[in-house]
Amino acid sequence: MRSAPPAFLSLSLRVIACIGLAGLALLTLGENGAARMFATPWTGVLAATVIAPVLGWLLRLVRVSGDFRLPAAPWLGAVFVFGFAPVLSALASPYRGPSLLAAALPLGAACLFLTVHDWLQADEARRRAGLARLLTVGAALVTLASAGIWARSLATLDTATLFSPTVFFMRNPHPLGHANYTAGLTLLALPWLAWFAWSSRGWQRGLAAACAALALLNLFASGSRGGLLGLAALAVAGLAVARVGWKRFLLIGGAAVMLAGSLALANPRVRSLLGPADPAAAPNISSVQRGAMIQAGLRMGADRPLLGWGPGATPLAYPRYRHALDGGAENVLQLHNTPLHLWAENGGLGLLGAGLLAALAALNWRRSPVAAATLAGYGVFALTDFQLDVPVFAAAVAVLAALLAKPAPTTASTALRLGTGLGAVAATGIIILLGQRDPTPVMNLEALRCAHDPAQHARAVALLNESLALNPDQEIAHFNLGWLLLVPEPAKAEAHFRAAARLVPDKGGVYFGLGLARLNQGDRTGAARAVALECVNEPRFLASPWWTVPEIAALRGPAAKEYERLLAAWIPTPKTSNPWVNRQVALLRTLAARLGQVSPGPEVNYRRERIGYPVLMRNADLPPAVDLYDVREDPRFPETVPFPLPPKGWLPSPHLLKLLDEAVPVRQ
Repeated sequence: MRSAPPAFLSLSLRVIACIGLAGLALLTLGENGAARMFATPWTGVLAATVIAPVLGWLLRLVRVSGDFRLPAAPWLGAVFVFGFAPVLSALASPYRGPSLLAAALPLGAACLFLTVHDWLQADEARRRAGLARLLTVGAALVTLASAGIWARSLATLDTATLFSPTVFFMRNPHPLGHANYTAGLTLLALPWLAWFAWSSRGWQRGLAAACAALALLNLFASGSRGGLLGLAALAVAGLAVARVGWKRFLLIGGAAVMLAGSLALANPRVRSLLGPADPAAAPNISSVQRGAMIQAGLRMGADRPLLGWGPGATPLAYPRYRHALDGGAENVLQLHNTPLHLWAENGGLGLLGAGLLAALAALNWRRSPVAAATLAGYGVFALTDFQLDVPVFAAAVAVLAALLAKPAPTTASTALRLGTGLGAVAATGIIILLGQRDPTPVMNLEALRCAHDPAQHARAVALLNESLALNPDQEIAHFNLGWLLLVPEPAKAEAHFRAAARLVPDKGGVYFGLGLARLNQGDRTGAARAVALECVNEPRFLASPWWTVPEIAALRGPAAKEYERLLAAWIPTPKTSNPWVNRQVALLRTLAARLGQVSPGPEVNYRRERIGYPVLMRNADLPPAVDLYDVREDPRFPETVPFPLPPKGWLPSPHLLKLLDEAVPVRQ
């Protein structure tokens, strides 16, 4: 076996490194990069960024000289599990195609770890110093981009808004597109900026200190509770690795925790989330959603404990569990807890790899104290979010781990080099050959487009049926197919509305559609019960202009009786008792007499747009989906009610399904 020409190998590796860094910078520093990477042409940039470390690792393996070093066996095993197990998980996933595409990022991160670790072994002291400077420059660029774009957005506000408390609720989502990403980037950047400010002199120290202060401002503006917890953990970890005396540790650590607490109290949004909840107040939407995600994640992992549902499969698998959750979002991109997310998507095997890497990083903190402190702070923050599906976070964790990894005591054997190379080639080949985007979103959107043309009605129905044959757990397809079949095949429409309700029990319009399907079958009693349940789920429907349609107006009397009966069925138990929900039930019961009363005047008529659907389906080339249900609202109704109407999802989903089964029995 002959060695590749050193000059050619060196040039090739540098070109690949530049491509990878350029792609990472484009995806990170531009606006809304976390969503934009799923749109053309940015998908090409994403692919180049992910494949660059794989190619770099394979080119590095071409060398057979004696200085080749792999990490020590525990590190090699952990990174193999963390990087290569997702491919196995994707192959076993019911959503194999899109899951394999998502598996490319952890594979690329694993190869990046191996490549950086190997690169550090030659002239280690100099290269470690160079890498530290590169990380500091990257931290400064991210900090400046976040603050600059945020300042530009604030400049568009009027003076009254800019200097009012409202501005504190306008979280800084830049540059990646969400405030939690801003907090994560800041926690990764801050230690390197602080280290450089401490170790440098002159203008460099001043510039680094200014960037560190700006990073703290970004963290404050993100309004992230997890970010402030991560800041406190970062400060404590930094003091621990600095090995100051215990008195200084307690003094400075306490001051750092107090700083994080002060920032939390200074931000009205964070302060309102951390403060004691008013039992009579509406539940915090963020807390409800996170609680629902925890429930779903635990059940997802329990159902597939070894390999999980596959990387990137959460938006596809989550609807299976939505009906059993108390509330929250109709669908989610991630579970807002890294260990839980890994458990749900990659199973126990993926969680084992992450746990091994965390333990090894803690045990080897002396090899790079700054990297260890950074991972400690970010690790605490990761308990409140999952971000490893975004290239910059996966790359940062891989590089920091490489700084901490202990090399093997001897050079790698030819067989071991060959094995790692073949593993990377095989995994990459599997992803390229079998990975594909989920085809159902394209079918669904094409069906919604065809539905506007009566001549293409049959094609729209066929497309939605084909989409459901590939994945029956799609509320969007069941819901809109129900509206398409409402007149020609009301029995089938009823079945699809019931299926949609079981996937998203608090979906607005689903019980109204069910009522119309029953009405078209001559079942007036079932129709009245379903429409009453619509009023319970979405109280604005009490005065919807739909009640002016004669056939629906005829249901007003029996629907009002069913409305009262359904609300009376809420019997809180010690487990389900919620003072706010109990109060809403009592207040809404007073509106039974107003059911079907529509005030004269113009109405609001629109169709609901699913803005996040393209990103959820990881295909941002698609336009937002628009439902076929015509929402009709009386804009004067809420103002004439003596109390605020509860929002969508106010009643726990399991109770809604219980009412569905009792109030709208399956027809024999």
